[in-house]
Amino acid sequence: MRCLLTVLLALAVAACGDGRSSAERAAEQGIVIVGNNQEPQSLDPHMATAVADGKIICAMLEGLMPAEHPGMAETWEHNADASVWTFHLRDAQWSDGRPVTAQDFAYAYRRLLHPDFGGKYAEMLYPIRNAEAFNRGQCKWDDVGVEALDARTLRLTLEGPTPHLPKLVQHYTWFPVPAHAVEAHGGMLDRRSLWTRAGNWVGNGAYVLHAHRFNDYLEVRANPRYWRADEVRNHGIRFMPIVNGYTETRMFFDGKLHITNNVPPELIAMARERAGEQYCQDPYYCAIFYRLNTSRPPLDNPLVRRALYLAIDRDSLVNDVVRGAGTPAYTFTPPGAGYSLPQPADAALTERQREQMARDLLAQAGYPGGKGFPNLEIMTTSRDVQRVMAETVQSMWEKTLGIHVEIRSCEWTAYKAAQQNMEYDISSSSWSGDYLDPATFVDLWRSGGGNNCTGWGNAACDAALAEARAATSEDSRTDALQRAESTMLQELPIIPLYWSSRTYLKSADVRGWVPRLLDDHPLDAVEVGRQPQP
Repeated sequence: MRCLLTVLLALAVAACGDGRSSAERAAEQGIVIVGNNQEPQSLDPHMATAVADGKIICAMLEGLMPAEHPGMAETWEHNADASVWTFHLRDAQWSDGRPVTAQDFAYAYRRLLHPDFGGKYAEMLYPIRNAEAFNRGQCKWDDVGVEALDARTLRLTLEGPTPHLPKLVQHYTWFPVPAHAVEAHGGMLDRRSLWTRAGNWVGNGAYVLHAHRFNDYLEVRANPRYWRADEVRNHGIRFMPIVNGYTETRMFFDGKLHITNNVPPELIAMARERAGEQYCQDPYYCAIFYRLNTSRPPLDNPLVRRALYLAIDRDSLVNDVVRGAGTPAYTFTPPGAGYSLPQPADAALTERQREQMARDLLAQAGYPGGKGFPNLEIMTTSRDVQRVMAETVQSMWEKTLGIHVEIRSCEWTAYKAAQQNMEYDISSSSWSGDYLDPATFVDLWRSGGGNNCTGWGNAACDAALAEARAATSEDSRTDALQRAESTMLQELPIIPLYWSSRTYLKSADVRGWVPRLLDDHPLDAVEVGRQPQP
């Protein structure tokens, strides 16, 4: 037995090589290892809705006008009121050598908008003339303002003046897809298409899909046919789907990650002390909130919704649950991008005043002291911070309102399905900006919107959103968005909780990674490896 143990120990030592960590070995190969929170739901830009999916997609596909460097559009122009844009594409190739064409963009937009495809993010393209009508089956594709004038000229005719279009097209829903690859694996409307699998993947971005081991890792490697291939600063990115923040933090300190996705609130003090300058806390364009299923009693009653909203101590959530990694929020859209909504009167009340107002409203709704209030449930993902937050809110509602709610924790896929199908009462939610503009938050609450998922809709809110889309000046557009959000906050289909910060760990060996409000880091600019000593 002793001999066997000696052999096994020797094999283990040999397997570890010279004692270098896996992050060090990856760095020598030019591979950056990043935590990505969860297993991607889809790598198809027309089916993905999660942030984790979008980070991978943006590494492998490129749109017209990325934020940090030139994109597929070599030049462009628009008419006087910015309602018609013409993009002239550069000479670029897909990763299989086929040319990227304007027809690929037109194909992508038609696919996402097609009423038989059911793309959850189809409304991202609604600024295009008749895009919404086509998506709702009310007109033909020929009526939509998308034209491939020739192989390298794309014209977009919009519903109205859209000077902020460069921000919109940075989102992956505006990226092209390789029409020939999609058609070879099921066709435009096949939601089970295998074109995004390793071996089938075709992209035009800095990286191509190299390997995907379910719930283990997904790795992309530098695309030699990318038009900026000589500017890519690494050989690849390894995305690690680590849901548990404790596990991820331990992996970083064990030398298995270069960059984590987050630091759990309970570990912030320890991580800040132990990691020193490797601990990062950045501003983030992100709101944390609860969705309410307004189709279910008693959440169909605005009085009940406002009572729940008022009975939450947001300062306690920020200080005690997320340990300072956020700012208490009484409105939804985070500050930034030149937009903010005045704080409601509720924010100026003392805690005691808010609690009393909450009790009075619940009594008006027919549940004095919580008597007769039906059983409700808060649905969360399996992340510890969501569970602890739900337990804290559960305690607040019981203490202030005399009601009890249960907590249901779900793995990510089940959680997303339940939220999309509105199979929940209260859903722990977050939303990070798809682009740096308030519309990415306010547009969520359009009646029937694909990411609304509350059952709530309001004609005045819809009208203000339509007015914002047609606005001819930034001031009038901002005013319309503020009116839309104010209308939503009067009826509260959601409960804003706090605006989140990004807390994470970054190895001292990483260079080229800088804070970004959207957390949309251009991964091709990241280098890893020990810097040469002077």
